[in-house]
Amino acid sequence: MSRSSPVRRGEAANTESGEVVQMVFFEDEAVQRTRVRYDWTPNPGRHVNVPKTLLAKLYAKDSGYTAKHRDLFFFYLGHSPDGAQPLRMTYKEIAQEVGGRAATISTLLGTLHAGGLLLEAERVGRMKFYRVNPRAGFDGPAANQVEAVKDARLPVVPAPATSAQRKKEAS
Repeated sequence: MSRSSPVRRGEAANTESGEVVQMVFFEDEAVQRTRVRYDWTPNPGRHVNVPKTLLAKLYAKDSGYTAKHRDLFFFYLGHSPDGAQPLRMTYKEIAQEVGGRAATISTLLGTLHAGGLLLEAERVGRMKFYRVNPRAGFDGPAANQVEAVKDARLPVVPAPATSAQRKKEAS
């Protein structure tokens, strides 16, 4: 007397030859799961995974990050390409989008980099291009995020003092 399995269709081994037979699981199309792309109406498009506890720390009064730092971090989250690619915009271009001066953007980026929210991805001359730390936010599949965080440091809150801030305190 053989019981039929609700999962497995067929036998696991050929009883005459002893040979293992390839088993087929869940043949039914209705049972198989398919990948779904959600329509995030009214704002369709890519979405980013961001740790909520980190965002809560960024908004704390003692975080060391200002509203300008947060605006710039969210600008990077919104404008960076997929995965761990850097945002290839000059400080002047970012300043035109966000508002402010290129020198201010450079200082703010230095603080975000020192805190580990942004990581330096490449340099062209004196220009540094940053990418979002995959531990702070990632745009792409979870499998790619697992690979990306292997070499990423942990973001630091409160923000460490940058050299520009230390110079102001010394004077």
